Amino acid sequence: MIQRLQQQETGSAPVADLVVVRSFGDPIYPALVPVDRVERGGPDKPWHLLINADNFHALQLLLYCYEGQVDMIYIDPPYNTGARDWKYNNDYVDKTDTFRHSKWLSMMKKRLLLAKRLLKIDGVLVVTIDDHELPHLLCLLEEIFQGYKFFTIVIEHNKRGRQGEEFARSHEYAVFAVPQGEGIIGEEPLESSIGGETRNLRRTGNNSLRVARPGQFYPIYVNERSLEVTGFGKPLPKDAKRNSERVEGSVPVWPIDKLQVERNWHYGPERAKKEFEAGKLFAARQPYGIQIYYTLKEKQSKRWKTVWSKPQLDASTHGSELLVDIFGGPSGFSYPKSLYAVCETLMPVMFARKKGLVLDFFAGSGTTLHATALLNAEDDGLRRCILVTNNEVNEKTIQELEAKGIFQGEAEFEQQGIANKVTWPRCKSAVSGKRDDGTDLPGAYITGSALKDGFTENIEYFKLDFLDSSTVARGDAFAAILPLLWMMAGCRGKREESKGSQSWFIPKHAPFAVLIKEKEFRSFRDQLADRKDIEWIFLVTDSEENFGLMRRALGRKFQCVQLYKSYLENFRLNTPEALGQGGAA
Repeated sequence: MIQRLQQQETGSAPVADLVVVRSFGDPIYPALVPVDRVERGGPDKPWHLLINADNFHALQLLLYCYEGQVDMIYIDPPYNTGARDWKYNNDYVDKTDTFRHSKWLSMMKKRLLLAKRLLKIDGVLVVTIDDHELPHLLCLLEEIFQGYKFFTIVIEHNKRGRQGEEFARSHEYAVFAVPQGEGIIGEEPLESSIGGETRNLRRTGNNSLRVARPGQFYPIYVNERSLEVTGFGKPLPKDAKRNSERVEGSVPVWPIDKLQVERNWHYGPERAKKEFEAGKLFAARQPYGIQIYYTLKEKQSKRWKTVWSKPQLDASTHGSELLVDIFGGPSGFSYPKSLYAVCETLMPVMFARKKGLVLDFFAGSGTTLHATALLNAEDDGLRRCILVTNNEVNEKTIQELEAKGIFQGEAEFEQQGIANKVTWPRCKSAVSGKRDDGTDLPGAYITGSALKDGFTENIEYFKLDFLDSSTVARGDAFAAILPLLWMMAGCRGKREESKGSQSWFIPKHAPFAVLIKEKEFRSFRDQLADRKDIEWIFLVTDSEENFGLMRRALGRKFQCVQLYKSYLENFRLNTPEALGQGGAA
């Protein structure tokens, strides 16, 4: 290698194969490139976002738009178990790396420092983790989130337990970092069909045998694949034998315990049918067969417990199998969270914040956005979710693609990344209720609604890209930063395009306006008279004095922001100042 450098060999390469290299600390200029969107919520619903980006740079960018505005950050970072499932500085970290814990902490600290600045004064951070990094995580959180209270929730997400050690691990943790104050964590609403306490409909204990209540020994029919309850049979006479015959594709579920003892249901068939119609009775698959559960309503609400153990938290049934239903086969994503476990984690903070903002910058398969949409469907909420994930391709797939001569940066390679192959297709299908081939999603949520119904939500997918400032003429980057202005204005109204060559830009549907040429201020102000919905005004001027004069002339009804004429300067990343806040990625 030294000899080759000394010889100073030269060669040629296609321009398309060249990349811009920046030194550590050189400023970089971000742009959000639209990729795709699903619009089903109409003009009154804000837009959810998926951003394909390195999460460190995405957090830096989000600080411009949402510093101090996020209600809840929920993240599920790599658990650092020793498997080759995450990278540090582009190298996989495995159990042979003696610095894997310190590398994990370094990676997390840089991101949590930025994340804290995004939270509202009463905003809450939740991190899910397992035993490998729990003690280290708690120490890190106590260092960064001083003055916060910390609560560690045990979630039983694997009833069977992970085999191979002295104990079968069946749990993980959700660590809540909660600022000091009353009422930040709400009480558990037992009337909710997502979060209420549930019990097996099969009786146990005294008077639970079939002979004690023969009128409550009857079959409940369940679709074996979707687990949808499809019907209720009639009570069986005392001496009659039960059967296992299917009825129109559904199997009968009887109140039989693990030892095959015939017992009875808590409800008779008519009461059970009413509870099902009210969304309070559902089926779930367990290792010992399909079981029927009902939601208990003892009082309006109660404090959340620190141990969560419910059938709907099972990551296999309501995570992996749900993705199979959505994708129509294996998704290629390992260990997705149960949709209802994420719902339950969001609810202590977001149940009372129907217009709140949720951020997940380790988005994985997109469960957090899916859960946010499900909560909105339950109570007509306007909660908004921002997901950030990179487009990492797993190691095995990289080897297979490179063996075929397909390399990073090529379309076929990038399509195999997590953002393009899993996160966006899952979010798109969950909202639309359909797969890309047009087929309806099978099955139903435990709330009773069908997956094929989708959600009345809007979602847009962006890729974070970077511009070379030396090739961008003064003011020509307006189109590149326009999505950021739309984000700052709350992602409300359908995003519109503009090159920024006119005197101003006032989108028809979004509540913001941009004055591009300050000499046209008076005409611009006249244009605003007919737009009572405008809340944000962006004024392009390099003069602090002129900005102040225009802001005062507009009055206090608008949120005014100064934009420099060299648009890129507004959103510089990787500067020494920015790096001082959070360090390098």
